[in-house]
Amino acid sequence: MVLSQVPKRFSAFPPPNMSNARTHTKIAGTPDYDDPIFWDTKFATGQDVGEWLNPGENLVQAVLSHLDNRSSVQERSPRVLHLGPGISKLGTKLREAFVDRDWKGSGIVNVDFSAEAVRLGQEIESKQNPSHAMHWLCADLRSWNDMSSLAPLAPFDIIIDKSTSDAIATSPSTTLSPTSISQDTCPVVRDVANTQGQTTLSPVELLALHLVPLTIEGTMWFSLSYSTMRFDNLPRLANHWDLVSRTPLKAPQGQTSSFAHAPEVFHWLYILRRK
Repeated sequence: MVLSQVPKRFSAFPPPNMSNARTHTKIAGTPDYDDPIFWDTKFATGQDVGEWLNPGENLVQAVLSHLDNRSSVQERSPRVLHLGPGISKLGTKLREAFVDRDWKGSGIVNVDFSAEAVRLGQEIESKQNPSHAMHWLCADLRSWNDMSSLAPLAPFDIIIDKSTSDAIATSPSTTLSPTSISQDTCPVVRDVANTQGQTTLSPVELLALHLVPLTIEGTMWFSLSYSTMRFDNLPRLANHWDLVSRTPLKAPQGQTSSFAHAPEVFHWLYILRRK
């Protein structure tokens, strides 16, 4: 992607000081969900269907229900951070709902570490009215050097995550100590290391801590996951995020077994609130 070709009303930045390939040993037989090259290839060749788990209508409705019942929403258009959208139509559906409510679609920020997903997203948005064109940014959610570049668009009222936490959960954990932190370390993560000494953070915990400086008290995080325990037993996450609800959603037809007496398969809609 050539940055000079990106329309001025959009931002794009490659992950600074980040390799384009994995830096840890891959477990045999597992997909490369934590490797941007894996996704660039799938998106460029049309191998990805675009929608993980389900199209996300339940996720959109949960977000809109929350926003429609907020008094502060009348003061300004909501700011939404969409994590790892890939080529999903989820953001477009949300933008259409925003336009129907006279909210600015430009308040929706899509962030993905796949440069190809960002390129495709920007290409689509370049045809939109500027006030309703969503932002597309290239950033690795595990890198504070990347995530801190979102600060000018923050604070966000809503975080949306459709199975992105699932993909991030396949990454290796991060071990920190007071001597290993640097200026490129998230201040919230730095506080954890300084307070607790050598600490190992799961990838989902690291994501949750990176979201803290970009949000405010009351920010809601809506996450669709295949896991029944995606946010369980994560003490550092729990210091900043309350798990409000965990709702089972029956998996769409085609993702369940056709055999008689096969158990039903569920996905899970999590809602977390920033403390």
